[in-house]
Amino acid sequence: MLVHGPGDGRRTVLVTGGTGGIGRAVAVELARRGHRVLIVGRSAARGAAVLAELDDAGPGAAHALIRADLSLLSDTARAAEETTRHTDRLDAVVLCAGVLSTVAEWTGEDLERTFVLNYLSRYLLLRLLLPPLAKAPSGRVVLVANAGKYRDTVDLDDLQLRRGARGLWVAGRTQFANDLLAVELAERVRGSRIEVTCVYPGLVATDVFANARGLPRPVRAAATALQRLVAASPAAAAQTPAFLAHDAAATGVGGSFFGPRQRRRRIPKRVRRPDRRAALWAASEDLVRLWLPDRSQPPRPPAEHTEPGEGTEPAASSPVAGTENR
Repeated sequence: MLVHGPGDGRRTVLVTGGTGGIGRAVAVELARRGHRVLIVGRSAARGAAVLAELDDAGPGAAHALIRADLSLLSDTARAAEETTRHTDRLDAVVLCAGVLSTVAEWTGEDLERTFVLNYLSRYLLLRLLLPPLAKAPSGRVVLVANAGKYRDTVDLDDLQLRRGARGLWVAGRTQFANDLLAVELAERVRGSRIEVTCVYPGLVATDVFANARGLPRPVRAAATALQRLVAASPAAAAQTPAFLAHDAAATGVGGSFFGPRQRRRRIPKRVRRPDRRAALWAASEDLVRLWLPDRSQPPRPPAEHTEPGEGTEPAASSPVAGTENR
């Protein structure tokens, strides 16, 4: 049922990965700040538990769970359609769903699972939800990823890893893809009321290592122990994404990268390369075309100078940010 229209003063936000980890904390924080929150996740039980938290934090806001498996583009498109049934105006989208995987896997749609869950579902959601975002006085898009931490290992000739791959490169390339998406989309919506940012939350005490796919058990145990010692709480990590999705002081920061405690991060030259950004956008558009209602796109950004010496580099070794799609 559509409960939010232009005359309703309450802002509506969509949070993916909203049933656990950083996404859950972001959802609760935004509900506490007075927003109506739509969460996306697979588990009805976890979703019900989070909805109870949201109702406590922000009563009477008609918070809702949208059940979807974001490793499937068909489910992603359905989640976007269900979102538009809940609201005709979307004030913010905070993309937290993700997984740490060191092994390639393929879904029933014959696409590599980690690539879809961590990156391509985000691309499709944003393509489908730009119209309701454009209706907001200040539409916000926040990608929770690694914000410049990873090197360029995106192989445009083998996005589905048909040639095989193992190690952090499997997930690391998806984090660099998020960097390219954040900068490219920010350029394409420049001059509109939509602002796009990317956030590295740091090491956070979530289930990212417990739920990691392909990590040897000793590595998983050691990483989990390290989390207990030095990781930030999900509530602390949620502050920067929530600020960017909500606060009037975050106006005018589109195209920026952030870290913990709202600190700006430098955007590496490899991320600003217009040729890499445009090529990934085109490849993504081709992969999701079956789920788009039409072929219209945000305009291309103006041509920029390509920095020399910014070719493909080995992946970094920081853990993947985000919350398993649950």
